Amino acid sequence: MKTVNLIYTDNVQLGTFIHAHGLTHQEHILIQVFTGIIDKQFITALIENLLSLLPQSRIIGATSDGIIDNHRILQLDTLISFSVFNTTVPETYISENPADSYRLGQSLAHQFPSDQKIKAAICLTDGLHTNGEEFLNGLSSINREVIIAGGLAGDNGQFKQTYVFCDKGITSRGAVSAILYGEDLIVSNYNSFGWQKIGKTLTITKCNKNRVYTIDGMNATEVYAKYLGDEIRDKLPSTGVEFPLIIQRDGIDTARAVVKKHSDGSLSFAGNLKEGEKVHFGYGNTEHILFHREQVISKTQMLPAESIFIYSCMARRRLLGEHLKSELNLSLNTVNVNGFFTYGEFFHSCSQAGLLNQSLTLLILSESPGIRTYPSKDTPQVKYNDSVQTVNALSHLIAQTTEELTELNQRQESIIRHEVAKNREKDQLLLHQSKLAQMGEMINMIAHQWRQPLNTISSVSSSLLLKSQLHILDQGILESKLRDINTYIEHLSTTINDFREFFRPNREKEITDIVEVISSLKSIIGDQLNSDNISLEIIIEHPLKPIFSYPNEIKQVILNLIKNATDAINSHCTAKGKITIHVKASGKYISISITDNGGGIPAGIREKVFEAYFTTKEKDGTGIGLYMSNVIVKQHLNGSLAFHNTHDGTAFVIKLPAASETEP
Repeated sequence: MKTVNLIYTDNVQLGTFIHAHGLTHQEHILIQVFTGIIDKQFITALIENLLSLLPQSRIIGATSDGIIDNHRILQLDTLISFSVFNTTVPETYISENPADSYRLGQSLAHQFPSDQKIKAAICLTDGLHTNGEEFLNGLSSINREVIIAGGLAGDNGQFKQTYVFCDKGITSRGAVSAILYGEDLIVSNYNSFGWQKIGKTLTITKCNKNRVYTIDGMNATEVYAKYLGDEIRDKLPSTGVEFPLIIQRDGIDTARAVVKKHSDGSLSFAGNLKEGEKVHFGYGNTEHILFHREQVISKTQMLPAESIFIYSCMARRRLLGEHLKSELNLSLNTVNVNGFFTYGEFFHSCSQAGLLNQSLTLLILSESPGIRTYPSKDTPQVKYNDSVQTVNALSHLIAQTTEELTELNQRQESIIRHEVAKNREKDQLLLHQSKLAQMGEMINMIAHQWRQPLNTISSVSSSLLLKSQLHILDQGILESKLRDINTYIEHLSTTINDFREFFRPNREKEITDIVEVISSLKSIIGDQLNSDNISLEIIIEHPLKPIFSYPNEIKQVILNLIKNATDAINSHCTAKGKITIHVKASGKYISISITDNGGGIPAGIREKVFEAYFTTKEKDGTGIGLYMSNVIVKQHLNGSLAFHNTHDGTAFVIKLPAASETEP
């Protein structure tokens, strides 16, 4: 194969060029067009003219942020490259789906012939409306094996209008593709990154695919203002490509550049981000990028190469300036090099096509299997002026400082995780101790509630036995007494079921009716309160929303507070003890107050009430009941627990969030 380039000026020049290179006599021609002229009529007319001159050719192209013609970098011009294949067949396709980038990729891939082994697919999408990552995911869902190259169209950094096109049409909201198939075609690819992390670790806190709303809980646009300044924020998205967000996936640093700023302060990126994902701002280190140039040259010189297509990020053109030619000078004088500067690059690796930003990607094609050996050339060392040296020195300082801060943060995070784990272990132990203490109290309650029914059953059975022995037991008395026994047995069964539900662990949250929870508690603790001469009043203010929570942990907390109130009433020697449970809606919360007439909490100990192991009960107290109640409500139930004294006692108030409509 061979490739020749033309910087287009007019149709006369185009016709002369085609005839001079004998292109009219060739069959398998792929024409790639990259233009800095963002004009639909101009592009349409150019396609029509090319097809009139070379009707057998296939055409694919995009608007750009600059073009690459071997060692030349141009911006507002139009590059036409003609690749003539010996046996390889090119075909082109177009698809539009502005609403769903994933389906856009699928619809394009569905057009590919299934009876041919496709060696490569050059794919181009619009640069503003298509989510490049979703597009590639859709494409790969149909065909994972074909090597994908190409990228997102540009518009000279204006971020207003981009186009992609082929011989079948033009679109500003879609994708085009040129596939290549043939037994002799050898396809290789390569990419070079070079951007480095800078600053603290940030967390994506709210996003939907490629649209990010908040970072570290802040409006996404304001995060750029905070760390990079108002000027960078105000000029987004054009400045966003210079300072992308860098994420690490599968151990590889990948950049995501801003492509759109929304009125609500959210930002759309060229590819997806995920909530909870850790990111850094990135910056381009000129010295670091040019250092990788040697690796690019070494790689390409060891591969079969007759044509090299470059799809490079627009940020590299802006960053490298006059040094860009050094990066693109691959010292391959016998090989045609062409391409364009993109708003995002497509790269295929490990049977998966991925979206890159800030990268240089190469698609290397040859129909000749021999590895080409190029004469060794001394690459001239890049000479920096003083200002560039200063920038590089500062970049090195920033990179080193960022690395050291990152290591320090990692060490601190490790220490914090260790301490948190220890505290959680301690809390679990305290929770277990609290549960054991409650189990002892529950056993006493069970014994108390079962004593009367068992005594009654024993009395009835003894009476029946005596009447039977005296031969005075008639059928009516027998049936009446047996019904009484069954009633008491049902009471025993209900009681044990209530206790069994209390001790059953809840591993997942569930929709919980707080009225049912409190009703079950009344059956558990009611008899015990009666024996202590304490009345229990329950006030429910309707309507009440359900809560999405752990019902047994709510029971544990309320029982703790009732037990605490009972102890206060008994120690205060209140003649007629009373506990009131009052449930009502309070904004987005459900409020549960447990009030007693036990005399209140003395001022000297109020600050210690929720401390672990603090107790006023010298012999029987563990000091973990109120502490664990506070921990459970705050950490497990996402609520709050507070208290205040009343005129004759204490009121503990639990606030739990009501279930939202989206919760199951």
